Amino acid sequence: MAALVLWMNAVPAAEPGQAPSHAATPAPSPLERAYAERAGVPLTMHGYDLFANAAEVRDRAAVGAVRDDYRIGPGDVLTVMLRGDARSARRYAVDSEGLLLVESLPPVTAAGRTLADLRTALASLASALYADAAVWVSLAEVRRIGVLVVGEVERPGLHEVSAFAGVLDALIVAGGVRRMGSLRQIRLVRPGGEGRVIDLYDLGASHTGGDERLSDGDRLIVPTLGPTVAVAGDVLRPAIFELRPDRPSLSLTELAGLAGMPLRGPAVQRALRLSIGPDGTETAQEVPAERAHIPLFGNGDLLLLTPRREDRRGLVHLRGNVLRPGPRSLAAAPTLGGLVDTAALAPQTYEPFAALATTDPGTRARVLRPVDLAAVLAGRDDRPVADGDSLIVLGVRDVDFLTSEPVLRLLRGERAAPSESCAGLEVLARVLAADPGGPLARGPAARAAADFSGAPAPCPPLFDDVPDLLVFALEHAVLLRSGVPRPGFYPRARGTATDALARNAGEGGAAGWPGAQPGDVVDRDEPLVELLGPVRRPGAVPLSRAGTLRALLTADALLPGVYPLLGIIERFDPRTLAVTRLPFAPHEVAAGRADRRLQVHDRVHLFDEARVRAAVAGSDAAGSAVPADDAGTGAAPDESLAAMMAERTVAVRGAVLRPGAYPVADGAPLDAVLAAAGGTTPAADPGSVEVTPASAGGARRTVDLRRPEAATVRLRPGDAVRVNPRPPLLEARAVTIAGAVRRPGTYDVGRGERLSSLIARAGGLTEDAYPYGTVFTRDSERRRQKEELDAQARALEAEALRIEKTGSDVKPGDLAEARRFAAMLRGVDPPGRIVIEADPTILRERPELDPLLEADDRIHIPKRPLTVAVTGEVLAPATLQFVEGKEAATYLREAGGPSRSADEDRIFLILPNGTARPLSLSFWNHEPAMVPPGSTLVVPRDPKPFELMGFARDIGPVLGNLALIAASIAVVGR
Repeated sequence: MAALVLWMNAVPAAEPGQAPSHAATPAPSPLERAYAERAGVPLTMHGYDLFANAAEVRDRAAVGAVRDDYRIGPGDVLTVMLRGDARSARRYAVDSEGLLLVESLPPVTAAGRTLADLRTALASLASALYADAAVWVSLAEVRRIGVLVVGEVERPGLHEVSAFAGVLDALIVAGGVRRMGSLRQIRLVRPGGEGRVIDLYDLGASHTGGDERLSDGDRLIVPTLGPTVAVAGDVLRPAIFELRPDRPSLSLTELAGLAGMPLRGPAVQRALRLSIGPDGTETAQEVPAERAHIPLFGNGDLLLLTPRREDRRGLVHLRGNVLRPGPRSLAAAPTLGGLVDTAALAPQTYEPFAALATTDPGTRARVLRPVDLAAVLAGRDDRPVADGDSLIVLGVRDVDFLTSEPVLRLLRGERAAPSESCAGLEVLARVLAADPGGPLARGPAARAAADFSGAPAPCPPLFDDVPDLLVFALEHAVLLRSGVPRPGFYPRARGTATDALARNAGEGGAAGWPGAQPGDVVDRDEPLVELLGPVRRPGAVPLSRAGTLRALLTADALLPGVYPLLGIIERFDPRTLAVTRLPFAPHEVAAGRADRRLQVHDRVHLFDEARVRAAVAGSDAAGSAVPADDAGTGAAPDESLAAMMAERTVAVRGAVLRPGAYPVADGAPLDAVLAAAGGTTPAADPGSVEVTPASAGGARRTVDLRRPEAATVRLRPGDAVRVNPRPPLLEARAVTIAGAVRRPGTYDVGRGERLSSLIARAGGLTEDAYPYGTVFTRDSERRRQKEELDAQARALEAEALRIEKTGSDVKPGDLAEARRFAAMLRGVDPPGRIVIEADPTILRERPELDPLLEADDRIHIPKRPLTVAVTGEVLAPATLQFVEGKEAATYLREAGGPSRSADEDRIFLILPNGTARPLSLSFWNHEPAMVPPGSTLVVPRDPKPFELMGFARDIGPVLGNLALIAASIAVVGR
């Protein structure tokens, strides 16, 4: 058991606190997960499906007729019907003393009697009392009994069940046995102490194990699960089984019997015993048929039944681009012609090549053989097929993938398959890496394909299902490089004419093509132009079919993401051996507004939008911003093309989604350039678009995009466009007003909005508002105060360090006190309070006092206070009751007076509006000072510890400022 625990601990336990759900499929227990991990298939505990719906069941009522041997007990309800001289029909309950009191009859002792005995007794009494009487008795309601269920059940405790209930009924009422509870060692204890063990597995063997009738006062004890074994494989009932205590091990025959017997005979079935050693190591042992009756399987063992061989015979398979793929009978399809015909093919089937997966008779290995599907359909190839063979039919999309960008990257030299690739690409990468000098990596076709620009395409499912098929098709492919609309790799079987490959490459009237073998490169000797970039079919195109740009760039030729403002024609002049690069606008050509005649050997370059932006941004951006796997189709522009792009840019700035530099052809429309930049943002002002020409004599002009004239604006390389934003009507954030206003909350503020407007929007002041005590805080002021405190702290630390280095006569305790004070200054978070006037009446009379609002301002208008606070260096800082006419000195005495560290010459009063004024409270210069409600009396600290330092003359204001901030924080907090 300890070894099995090692396996269980390797599987995550169930989350605590989750109630089991029996209505849905319960989550596997740790033991089930441990066995499933070992077997490789899900396994569940046997027998627990009995309690699948136990969560909804509270009791099961008796169903059907009651037999005559049922014993009556207190609580049973009987229907007694008298006919004859005494007529009645009523229900009577057996009382707690066991008596049945029937009207017109003497009391009868019913408890302990059978239903048949009670009928006889009532009939005898009726006959003795009445000359003509007949009695009918039936059980109307069954009494309830109490059964205590404890242990590994979902709802342990005392449960009421009917008198007909058995052990299984009581367990279901208790919510069922938990997955870690035993089904084979349940103890039934009777009221007298008599007990027996119940094995619920006996229910499946037609015994009475779980159906024993219960009595009132019985107890059911469900212990923890005992030793277990498991069976997986070809059996009727793979599961985990609990062992009986008296049978700690089972034989193969017994264990297979528990699982419903194997589906295959022992001659074709292999029995493996997987057991765990004391150190947690699992070992496998095959159990031969002659040891099938020896008890080998003990706790933690797993019996795995697997077939010795594949027994399926007489089948062949049809796969790939067919209407109904799957197995076929070998007897009905003994040849290729019988396996496939034209009616079986799906649309877009590639007929020059198919693959036959068969078994090599010499090596017994599975191999692929090329098949000319067109010859099979025409009846020219009707070779026989063998048992287990598969004919794989390719579609046009499968063949197109051979010249896709993921395949071409590997052929160009990349040796790692893309991160999101299929099994076929991974096999191709391994083959190329294993044979870097082979024909697939260095042959003529591979070298010629390096110059191709492939289209992005997902890997077809067929190359995932048959991973070797991609390499096999490339090994049998011919590269049609020119003279066809769709140049690329086209696989062929022996005897397939090149004309057939050219027809599949889009050359409808293909004839006279030279013969070719796999790996050859074929060029058609006719005038060609080449189309490169994000197009559906890149490659060479006959000039006879694409004599102009408009004929070449048809609507179905372009892929999404092509850059619309600039394409480049590379034109070679054989007389001068010079290459000329001609710009054009692809969107103008596609719209029919521009065209250009092409010449033989022209190379027409289109570009991907992401690669254009990366190329213009610079080589570093191109390397980092556009990964090779994600950046679109084709390779990035070479240096000459990238340099031409960089020279032909229009700068787009301002309120557009993607500001930057955009290469253009001559005369690019303004609206097309803005569209390439993602369009204008919602904040853009369409009536204020600035166009600055590149020429020195050109004048900047403002364009209104809403006017028709905007469509006529043309941009040239070097021009600059700026889309001005609208002036914001609202600040980016809001202000908050709280306290004694009728509608406190957060409000958006307009440009130039003042405090009086905000108070009005908030419904005005309430009757008990105290505008004189308004607290107005602002982030910019808080940052200024914080910077000031930090600067004072730095100055204090620098002076302390200077004094320490010069050895001045200063006490070490004073230096430590200075450093502590500097640290305290750094830790202060000032509120950023600004003194304002907030009384609406005064603001109406003096509008110059009405403050402008900024984003994130916070205004708190308090109710009229009834207190005065005394804080700072006093013996007992306190908040005291306001008394009209009471002087500041009186409030100071009530707070205990100044402490020994107080600076009595700098005592000041913070008024409710945030202003401060000094107080003269000494006996020689005492001036009476009236204190309004909501004021704070501040006694600052004496700068004596710093008087020997060079900054002693400045420390007083610092201490006073610190006291003022502390008092302001207190006011804001109130």
